Amino acid sequence: MARDLTVRLAQDRPGELAAVVDAVSRSGVNIEAVTEVNGLVHVLARDAGAVRAALRGAGYVVEDEREVIIMPMSDRPGELAMTLRRLAEAQVNVRFLYLATGTRVVIGAEDVMKARAALGPSAN
Repeated sequence: MARDLTVRLAQDRPGELAAVVDAVSRSGVNIEAVTEVNGLVHVLARDAGAVRAALRGAGYVVEDEREVIIMPMSDRPGELAMTLRRLAEAQVNVRFLYLATGTRVVIGAEDVMKARAALGPSAN
């Protein structure tokens, strides 16, 4: 089960995002995906507990932690659109989406179980 942890940058200035990534990296955890939009940082790693501890140890407050879907994604036009259409047809609301290493997509949905059912066995 993959988990996304969300923290807010203390300030929107050079070096703030680097500090978040540095805190996780120093803990020895490999970051599989990270995204930042308007000061909100999402971090995905195999060991959510270690990420949580590293972020808290560096003074960050984990604002949200949720189970997410990680899916392999072919690198060709229309693949993501097809995936999102399947979720829409199943009435699954996507809260956030970003790309991970290895051409994978990370999907945070309101109803993860319903999303998994709509996407099939490739949705971890």
